[in-house]
Amino acid sequence: MGNEIHPFDEMLQRPESDIRLAHASLLWARDEYDEIAPARYLDRLNGLAERVDAEGAYSAADRVEAMRSVIVESESYRGNVQDYFNPANSYLNRVIDTRLGIPITLSTIWLDVARQLDWPLHGLNLPGHFLVRYDGIDGDLIVDPFNQGRVLTRESCTKMVQAMFGEEFVLKEEHFLPVGPRSILARMLGNIYIIRSNACDWPRTTHALERLVAINTEDPMMGAELGRVQTLTGELRKAAVTLNRALKLADTDEERATVNHHLVDLRHRLSEQN
Repeated sequence: MGNEIHPFDEMLQRPESDIRLAHASLLWARDEYDEIAPARYLDRLNGLAERVDAEGAYSAADRVEAMRSVIVESESYRGNVQDYFNPANSYLNRVIDTRLGIPITLSTIWLDVARQLDWPLHGLNLPGHFLVRYDGIDGDLIVDPFNQGRVLTRESCTKMVQAMFGEEFVLKEEHFLPVGPRSILARMLGNIYIIRSNACDWPRTTHALERLVAINTEDPMMGAELGRVQTLTGELRKAAVTLNRALKLADTDEERATVNHHLVDLRHRLSEQN
């Protein structure tokens, strides 16, 4: 894309309420699947919303059931239990194609349908397992899109998280606060970053970090990590720009020390070229 701004980065400059989560997810997926046409996938999501709307549901319970009926029962969207850590589960285009995903990408389907219908469905950023919640005047319902859209209580949420992190783990009220598109996108891209960096796939790690920096523009540590990985991939000029910007953003001695450490590595790599 040369010096042109990435479409994802451009969308992230909009107010939070103007960011369509599904569209933004498809834009960053183009870093991996450059041939996809986001409009085609958005049309398919639009079709889901029309079918859910046709159910004529009004109450919170009926609306959740309408979404479950269309998304889970009719379209067979489900959690990829057999191959959970497959990177494809994090790319919304592949989730729509295969009907398989992880909690956060399946939740994105539900959230997009609700957004189009102006229904009060929100993401819940629970550790280890993303959920959604319908906030209705007749009651709130916590829903697990990964597990056939089942409805959970706070107690069952606690048990689920404790099964992953131990009985000493306590869910706090902040875990049940709604999160917006930026936070959800950051978690999605964070998943990809972990998968790609663990595999030492530095070019793909760079893509994830570039998009994360677009979300967290003032985070010096995010910039420091991008600069470190750009150095590893040989993008030394880019790394210099990234790390010098991160150094200007650094507020603490620890942050400055981290950025300077990566700058030393970069200067060593540059000296090898001369």
